[in-house]
Amino acid sequence: MTMARWEYRTVCITREGRKQRDWVVKGQDGAGLVGFSTILEAYGARGWELISLNLERSRAVADFGGWRIEPHAYRATFGRPVEAPA
Repeated sequence: MTMARWEYRTVCITREGRKQRDWVVKGQDGAGLVGFSTILEAYGARGWELISLNLERSRAVADFGGWRIEPHAYRATFGRPVEAPA
């Protein structure tokens, strides 16, 4: 019985600037994926499965009557099986 081999990839999903209301993953070529659904669908189409999503950074934001903490970046870990050589 052979054990399945897996490969993993981590990406940082961030909010860009104060006006950006959606999440972004920037690729190595500078192009980005915008929106959690778009990000998950794009990686899923390439065979990647989301394994974990962890808060990486948050920030305090002045709000009416006080402060609130909002997430600024998440670290997503994806995995997919690697086909064994024939």
